[in-house]
Amino acid sequence: LTGAAAVAATASHILSYPVSGSSISSLELPDGEGVITEKWIPTSCLNCATRCATRVRVVNGRAVKITGNPLSQVSEGENCSRAHIGLQVLYDPGRITTPLKRTNLVKGRGIDPQWVSVSWDKALSEVSERLKSLRGKGEPHRLLLLSGLNTVSDEDIIRRFAEAYGTLNVVSADGLDNEADKSGEWMADGNYTQSAYDLDRTNYILSFGASILESYKPLARSLRMWGKIRRERPNRAKVVVIDPRYSVTALRADQWLPINPGTDSALAMAIANVIISEGLYDTDFVEDWTVGFDEYRDLVLHYYTPESMAVTTGIPSYTIRQIAREFAQTKPAIAWRGRGATSWPNGSYTSYAIFCLNALVGSIDVPGGLTYQENPTYQPMPSLDEDDIAKAGKSKPRLDLRKTKEFPAAEVVTNQVADSILKDMPYPVEMAVGFNSNFNMSAPGTWRWAEALEKVPYYVHIAPFISEMAEYADILLPSNTFMEEWAYDHSPPGSGFAEVRIKQPVVEPLYDTKTSIDIVFEVAERLGGTVKQSFAGIGDDAKGFVRYRTGTLMSWEEFIEQGVWVGPAYQYYKYDRIFRTPSKKLEFRSGNLEAVLKEAGQKIDSLTCLPHYDEVEFLGDSNTYPLLLSTYQPLLNIENGSQNYPWAQEMFLVMHGMGWTNFAEINSKTAQALGIKDGDVVWVESAFNKIRVKARVFEGIHPGVVSIANGQGHYAYGKWAKGIGVNPNEIIGVDYDHLSGQAAYFNTRVRVYKA
Repeated sequence: LTGAAAVAATASHILSYPVSGSSISSLELPDGEGVITEKWIPTSCLNCATRCATRVRVVNGRAVKITGNPLSQVSEGENCSRAHIGLQVLYDPGRITTPLKRTNLVKGRGIDPQWVSVSWDKALSEVSERLKSLRGKGEPHRLLLLSGLNTVSDEDIIRRFAEAYGTLNVVSADGLDNEADKSGEWMADGNYTQSAYDLDRTNYILSFGASILESYKPLARSLRMWGKIRRERPNRAKVVVIDPRYSVTALRADQWLPINPGTDSALAMAIANVIISEGLYDTDFVEDWTVGFDEYRDLVLHYYTPESMAVTTGIPSYTIRQIAREFAQTKPAIAWRGRGATSWPNGSYTSYAIFCLNALVGSIDVPGGLTYQENPTYQPMPSLDEDDIAKAGKSKPRLDLRKTKEFPAAEVVTNQVADSILKDMPYPVEMAVGFNSNFNMSAPGTWRWAEALEKVPYYVHIAPFISEMAEYADILLPSNTFMEEWAYDHSPPGSGFAEVRIKQPVVEPLYDTKTSIDIVFEVAERLGGTVKQSFAGIGDDAKGFVRYRTGTLMSWEEFIEQGVWVGPAYQYYKYDRIFRTPSKKLEFRSGNLEAVLKEAGQKIDSLTCLPHYDEVEFLGDSNTYPLLLSTYQPLLNIENGSQNYPWAQEMFLVMHGMGWTNFAEINSKTAQALGIKDGDVVWVESAFNKIRVKARVFEGIHPGVVSIANGQGHYAYGKWAKGIGVNPNEIIGVDYDHLSGQAAYFNTRVRVYKA
């Protein structure tokens, strides 16, 4: 006990840190053993798109602990378990330590690239000459830029480079995530964005396929607010989870409804039927701030009775009436739509139908309801210097076919790009650059991305790690990890108010690496001309760029010291400003969609512009493939591109108390009918491919569904990722929500049998 007290006394001196600002302190050890110098440095995370503000404890030049930044109001000074993995991201022994050049001209899965180290000068010279050659031929549009999970400042600089160079082909990973969520809101209120929810003030949540406690961003805020509404007030909010899988969110909810897959919009419309038929809707909001209600009401009342939709959804009519009445009468309430409900071929209409429930009960821009994210006002960048080559390049059609007849409302169609490359549509790609992207792990139909990367004549990959996508590169440029770089960041919609976080080096770069921003600046310098001129006056490097862009927010010294800028408190009831529709009101019949479809020359019928349920077209014959494949993202699926972290692996599947693997999760009745026991090795086979995995038999899954966690199945990276588990995307077919371009993940049929 005495020894423990002495250790605690010493530890309390070392571990204490002030509420705000970075700090430096020293502790001189006895008997001349040296001095311990510690710092607490504010920065921010990048292990998911929330990009939470953090503080890193650095002892004698080594990062040893990560905590939340108490000045952050988005996460209220907290962070999730992903943030702590940042230490293993920084010190991952599998990092790329120097630029690498491919010497084996043959590309393919499992083929050794035979890397050789080259200098930065040689690598950037080769890349720049390739870029010069494309522009010299007047073909800058044949350059493709692929962006995975990057900082906001990286995304800004990538777009700047593309515009100056002359290509519209900048493709982010958004089309693999929540584009249907965005388009559903756009159909209703004109804002093509992910919704924000005033979670800590709500009294009731209907969660349609949203993994609020596992993967929905901003994750750390959701976790913190969940604690508030469930444990920190006398009348806790009620939560109803609608999902074929018993998720962590369902585990912590009051009620779990294992809905028939792909029928969430039918349930939303049935809930609307009860609210309207029983006069439970907010008449003031509907009359004053909406249009199209009469058409919507007639459709809902005629076609979507709880009795008829009970057959469709598998949810009893009395349960539909129960949750509809509770939702309408327990104000404020939120109808929350997530990836599980909207990453389907009918995802935009599902998103629209769920969004309209918020309008029915007056939960639009009110405390405890759906809110509108306010974004920071960064210092604007000067006008571009465009030459005729850039202008001509940007007049060419995009590779992802957004805003075309194929995808009329889309802002990005990530997964289409692989097919465009393979089909030379609308033209061949001559060169591609990937920024921390790994689409041939994360996209449905992964084999197409492998084939596409084999076909691209010259591919450059910028990232800290050799991922599956990196193995197809001709040049690898090693970027810094997020604890070694200068950047600025903010979260996806969630808080309502704006907040900006700094990224600053907590340690000196461990290897011969550069930030993505510095790489782009150097390439622009080598290209010269108008490309170089477009990067003048915005800082000469990453640190200068961050200082330039955040100069309108607070002083540079304060930003470095505090790490966070927080905007004004959120203002509610902005109805005269938030609706970006033809009527300037929320629309139950979408004028935005009607205009886009007319411009695309598409047929419009009586249902086209209204929320409604469409039966899903599944991929695979139901007689051969009787089950549906569902995937999900566990909390410890680290989204920076790697899973090579023991801390994340050992806690990977918290619902099952298991790590270092994933399973084919099967309902016990289904497993019994198939003669499968828990732990059996099985094949999960679709019409496209099959994977071999252990079965996990339990009650928390719809009997018609097989569920597999994402994040495993790597065939690259390091020893703590490669060869562990399976990647379910390898057997998922390619399909889309054709309004938004959202990749469909959940409509592939499979069969399961013993291996």
